[in-house]
Amino acid sequence: MEKFSNNRENYWNQIKKELSDVNDSGDFRFQYLEIGQLLSHGFSVTLTEKNPRELVLKTWNAEYDNQRFDKGIFNLDRLAITDRKVELNSQESKTINKLLDSKLELTNWGGIVLDGLFCQFETNDRKLDWNTNEEINDDLIELVELLRNKAIHNTV
Repeated sequence: MEKFSNNRENYWNQIKKELSDVNDSGDFRFQYLEIGQLLSHGFSVTLTEKNPRELVLKTWNAEYDNQRFDKGIFNLDRLAITDRKVELNSQESKTINKLLDSKLELTNWGGIVLDGLFCQFETNDRKLDWNTNEEINDDLIELVELLRNKAIHNTV
C-alpha cells in the first residue's frame, strides 16, 4: 500500500530521507545534501571509501513532483529521485582530498535567511547544517561549489 500525505513537512522529510539514503552507509567518506527551502530542487553527493574516484549523485526532479502533487496530496512512495555515478578526474579527486583534510566548519555569521537552502555536510564523525554560503568557511565553500558544479553538469 502506498503512503500518501497532505502534510508538507512529511513531504520534505521523505525527500530528505531518500536523498540521504546510502546503500553503503558505513563506507562513506562524506555526503553533501542540498534542498531548496521552497522545494525548488534537491540533490545529494556521496563519496565512499570503496570508490574514491566516483561520486554517487542523487537528484530530485522537483518540478515534476511539484506539478504532480499540485493539489497538496503527496505520494511519499513515488518521489522522482534518480541516482547515477559520476567519475572524478584526477584534479577533482586531489582537490576534494585536500579540502577534506582541511578544517571544514561553520562561521559565526549573524544574519537571517528567509528562503535559502537547507545544506548538510556529513562525515562519519560530524554533521554540519546551514542555509547560505555566508555561514561556512572558505574551504567548505570551495568543496560545496565543486560538488554543486558536478551535480548541475551531471543531471539528466
